[in-house]
Amino acid sequence: MVSAQILVGSDGTETVLGGGGLQLVDRRARTEIPLAVVQKARTSGGNQAEIVLTDGAVHRVDGGNPTAVAAFVSALTAALPERRDPAGSARVTVTPLTPPAEPETTKNPFDKVRATLLAIFIAYVGNAIGVGVAYEAGAIIFPLFAVIPFFFGAALQFAAVQKTGVYRALKERGITVPAHFAHRNKNGVPVYRFTGADGVEHLAQGSSTLGPETRVVYDPESPLDYSFELSARSTALSAFFHTFFGLPLLVGGAALAVLPYFLD
Repeated sequence: MVSAQILVGSDGTETVLGGGGLQLVDRRARTEIPLAVVQKARTSGGNQAEIVLTDGAVHRVDGGNPTAVAAFVSALTAALPERRDPAGSARVTVTPLTPPAEPETTKNPFDKVRATLLAIFIAYVGNAIGVGVAYEAGAIIFPLFAVIPFFFGAALQFAAVQKTGVYRALKERGITVPAHFAHRNKNGVPVYRFTGADGVEHLAQGSSTLGPETRVVYDPESPLDYSFELSARSTALSAFFHTFFGLPLLVGGAALAVLPYFLD
C-alpha cells in the first residue's frame, strides 16, 4: 500500500501526491499534473526532487529535507501507471491562487516522560532513605517537602528538551501526510489516523480546531513523534516557558532534598 504524501518546502510550497495526480501549490498558483503524463521522478540532491514529464519538461520541487524527498519520490514512482500519455505539459493545469491563510495553531501532543520520571522517582526515594538512615528521622522532612517542586520541575524541564528535540528531528527528516479524524479518546481528545510512507497506519492526538481532515508531520524513524503544526516560534515559546517555570522548581527541590547533608 502506497500512501498519499505531501512535500512541504522550506518556503511553504507544497507538492501533494494523491487522487491520481500531483498538485504543486505555492503562494501564486496551483499546478495540477496527472500521473499519466509523469515519465519519472528523481531526487535532485539535498532537499529537491525533479518531476520529469513525458514531453521532457521538468518541475523542480522543494521537500524540506532529504528523507521526505526520498520517500516522496519512491511513493510517486510506485504510483505511476504503466501506460503514459505523451501529451506532457499540454495536460498540466495551472490555477492562480490568492495568498493562503495562516495555519491554525495547535499543541504538540508528545508524551514520553513516564520512563524518565520513574528513574528520577527511584533515585529520589533512594535519597530519602539515605537521609533517614544517615541522620535522625526528623531530617527526612526535607526530601518529603521537596517532592512536589522537584518532580514538577523535572517534568517541565523534560518536556522542554523533548519538544525541542522532536522539532529538530521533524525539520531534518519529517514527512508530511494527510490525517483523518478517527475518534475521540476517553478524555474527549480528537484522534487522527494517518498512513506513513511505508503503508503502516498510525494514530495521533490532535485538536478539535483541526477539522475532519488535516495534515501531520511525522518522524519516519519514530512515528510516535509528530506535529500538526511544525512551528519554530511556538516550539521556542513552549520550551522557554517550560524552562522558565521548571528550572527554579527543579533546582529548589533538589537543593531541599540534599539539604540535610550540609547541615551540622
